[in-house]
Amino acid sequence: MQYGRRGLWGLWLGLLWFASGTALAAEPKAAEVSKRLAALAEAQHSLAAEVGSLREQLRQMDTHVGELREEIRQTREAAQSEREQLNEQLKGMREEVRGLYVESSGLKGDIAQLSKDIQSVSGSFENFRFSSGALIAVLIVLQVVVVALTLRRG
Repeated sequence: MQYGRRGLWGLWLGLLWFASGTALAAEPKAAEVSKRLAALAEAQHSLAAEVGSLREQLRQMDTHVGELREEIRQTREAAQSEREQLNEQLKGMREEVRGLYVESSGLKGDIAQLSKDIQSVSGSFENFRFSSGALIAVLIVLQVVVVALTLRRG
């Protein structure tokens, strides 16, 4: 108690001064805090609206992705169907080519046989020409002999 009453009065006045300063400072701080809270609430509302908008965009994107998946699936099925049709056509064409090959091989054999037949006919024709020439020569000789005999008798 060294300071006594004066110290207590000084302490009391200091406390009053501090309390009044704090109260005055608290009022502007309270107003500032309420402004900040209002701004925060407004930001929260705009954020909620933006999140809602993003959710709607996400739903639209999800729908669009689903549609694209369906289109891709249909395109794949169509491509697979076309591939199968082309494979069937290719198999048919291969069978046709095989048939043509067999037919052309048969024709080659027929042509070779015909060539042999033509050669044999040509050989026979040469023999016939020789035989017919010999026959004509014999006939001419016989006619000359007959004419000579006829002229000699007469």
